[in-house]
This record gives sequence, C-alpha cells and structure tokens, in this order.
Amino acid sequence: MSYTPIVLGISGGSCIELALHFIKRFPKDRALYVVPTQNAAMLCQAEKKQNLRNLINAIRTDNLVIHDSMTSPLASGSFYFESCIILPTSSNTLSSIANGLQSNLLTRVGAVCLKEKRKLILGVREMPLSAILLENMAKLANLGVYIAPPIAGYYGGICDLESLHDFLVGKYFDMLDIPHDLFVRWDGNVRN
Repeated sequence: MSYTPIVLGISGGSCIELALHFIKRFPKDRALYVVPTQNAAMLCQAEKKQNLRNLINAIRTDNLVIHDSMTSPLASGSFYFESCIILPTSSNTLSSIANGLQSNLLTRVGAVCLKEKRKLILGVREMPLSAILLENMAKLANLGVYIAPPIAGYYGGICDLESLHDFLVGKYFDMLDIPHDLFVRWDGNVRN
C-alpha cells in the first residue's frame, strides 16, 4: 500500500522526548519528514545533552528525511504531503503560524498546511496559557487546525513514562488516521 508522507515538526517547546517517541512508534513503511527548528536543537542539547539530529537518526533512518532549510520541497504547496504534526509546538511557533509569519521552514510548512487545507496538528506545550495564546489557538482552531496539547487520559492504562508516551502518541496517530494498539481504549466499563 502506498502512503503519502507525514511531516513531524519539532519546535523549541519542552517535550522533545515525546517527539522522539513519535518517531520510534511511527510505522516503518511510511515516509516521515522531520522538520526540527534551531530552538528545538538547542533545547534538546539542554534537556538531553545530545544532538537532536543524531538522536533522530539513532531511532530511525529508513523512510525518514530531515529537512531544515527553506529550500526544502516542503516549503512549496506543490510538493504533496498528507498532514503535519508539530510536537512540541512552542508558543512562538503557534503564534507565528496564527499570524502568518514564516521565518523558518517549520512555520512555512504550517502556512502551506493552511493555504492548501491540509491537516495540521499542534501539540502545544505551554502552561499556563495566556489570553494571547488562547486567542491564537482559537483563531487556528476556527481554520480547522487541531489544537492537541499532550494531555493524558488515565483510563489508557498509564503506569510509567513509556505508557504515557504511548498513550499520547496513540492519540496523535488517531488524528492522523494511523492504526495502532498503543493504549487501551475507553470502553465505558468502570473497573473495580
């Protein structure tokens, strides 16, 4: 079966580990384009004391391409990709996309999703949320963007960090129409 590529953007919000888990769990037979920002690379160095590109390539190299230049084909609406998820989405990236600013490849990819009406999912990583961020989220949600902060549903059998990451990545896979068995779905039954 042939699939069109998915784009994973990684911005400078704290939550790099979740983006790496997304790459780890992403189906190996599907093409994944990863777009890290400079701030994401700096944050990875601060959080994990490692190079982000090296970490990504240690997880996966098959069907994976890392793009970080505005000369990337992803910067053009004529280059087709199915969807984009930005995980984590920093408040700066959210605000840039909401206001049409395209200062790096990731915000340009966000603009392409909006103009081409492609699925865009923002894993906003910020707390508490200011009124300005909430306004920007509402603006984007009204344009069809999925605002999806990494918030756990504890019915999913979360018992450690790995199962938390599986739950969150599974929820993002649901939004991307990617089949998975990463968590136990709510079935309406209350267990004792």
